[in-house]
Amino acid sequence: MILAMRHLYLLSFLVLGSCQIIVYEEPTYYNDRDNVVGYYEVDEYSETTEQYFNYGIDVVKSCCNDNEIIIYNFYDVDLDVVASINGSRIKIPLQHIGDYEIEGTGRIENNSFTFTYVVHNRYQYPRTDFVSATAWR
Repeated sequence: MILAMRHLYLLSFLVLGSCQIIVYEEPTYYNDRDNVVGYYEVDEYSETTEQYFNYGIDVVKSCCNDNEIIIYNFYDVDLDVVASINGSRIKIPLQHIGDYEIEGTGRIENNSFTFTYVVHNRYQYPRTDFVSATAWR
């Protein structure tokens, strides 16, 4: 009887001792794009024509890459431009959209971002437009 109790005690010790409670926490995932998604008013200045423009854009996350956004109504001509975000920097890689060729860079600052870019259009005069803009919520 005592031998059986020892085996039972040893068996229960092994069973209970081998149990672990493992708590898995959902990892928090931060994405730089979260800072810029939304609707913005844009104040734009064309260094080429020396004119100011004001219009709205929408910024959404790209479905395809974790660091890409899409800017709708870019340059106020209904262009959808793809840009990448790395920390507080925005890069608009060279892209051809319709009659336009666009390239530029920018920086995220609180609830706004500033960017400079070049627009080429072979069907309008002047063909090259050098632009600086601030987008704010």
